Amino acid sequence: MTRLKLALIGLGRMGRVHAQALAKSTNIEVVAVADLATQSIEFAKTTFRNAATFSDYRQAMQHVGVEAVLIASPTPLHAEMVQYAISKNLNVLCEKPLALDVDVAKKLADEAASKNLVLQIGHWRRFSPPWLTAKRLLDEGSIGEPLMIRLSQWDANSPPASFCDVNISGGLAIDCGVHEYDLAEWFFGEPTRAVRAWNLPLVERSLEAVGDVDNLCAILEFNNSRTAFVDLSRNCRYGDDVRTEILGSQGAIFVDLLPTGRTRLATKDGVIEVSGSQVIDATAAGIENQLDAFVQAIKVGGTGAVPSGYESARSTNIGHAVISAAKSGEKVFV
Repeated sequence: MTRLKLALIGLGRMGRVHAQALAKSTNIEVVAVADLATQSIEFAKTTFRNAATFSDYRQAMQHVGVEAVLIASPTPLHAEMVQYAISKNLNVLCEKPLALDVDVAKKLADEAASKNLVLQIGHWRRFSPPWLTAKRLLDEGSIGEPLMIRLSQWDANSPPASFCDVNISGGLAIDCGVHEYDLAEWFFGEPTRAVRAWNLPLVERSLEAVGDVDNLCAILEFNNSRTAFVDLSRNCRYGDDVRTEILGSQGAIFVDLLPTGRTRLATKDGVIEVSGSQVIDATAAGIENQLDAFVQAIKVGGTGAVPSGYESARSTNIGHAVISAAKSGEKVFV
């Protein structure tokens, strides 16, 4: 079977995570890599021995045979690079968020759709076994009607303030929060109506100068009083911990990542660990499965079940609402 020929743009922290998944893929062949850093290019040469390497992303996208591109560059570069890829009729898998400007994200999504190109966003949790299992159980009615979701993302330590700058990464509410907002809407199957939020006391004081925080809580309101509670932290110290809890009318579903990924189902019959949900590295598994979904979406000629630029625009818009609500103390409608 012919493998999808792909250009990888960006080999920073997430770029290397993607690179490790791509190196294992049986469906994708990396034929070009672009990054400005010499160290990153050396990493690319050892990881993808047959791939051409470039400092200019445009040259990588124009490399002979390239059919698709994976963009893992810094957030401020996403929109420009996606725009160029679309102009070259390339299918795109882009790290989240697509753009901090929601209107720009929507415009790019429209352009990709008009050309029947896949523009998939890296909401990898939708493809990781623990969350996939939770979604299946929810859709099967295993806990009845979903009423409330709690979503926690606690990182061990804060990135440098230069990365946390709200004008560069979007800050905690967007860079980290978009995963949780996307999951909440995915599980409930409907858009968020309004947001309330507040910031907790600063732990890392250097974040104040770049307009960011390291701990926050948000409440997402849905129809019929259904609610999602989101709490984000950059200083739990013990590890990168992500948890999702879904309360239904007839039980609950729990997703944990530490010490290993798993899904538990709680009903009147007791609490069980669901077979097939267990995975040692839920992030790596989600990234790998995400690649397979990208290839499949291209084969069927549309985004289908993958999160598109429209979903990125929605989750980013919620992030902006969270920032606004935390500053004003007022409910913000989305």
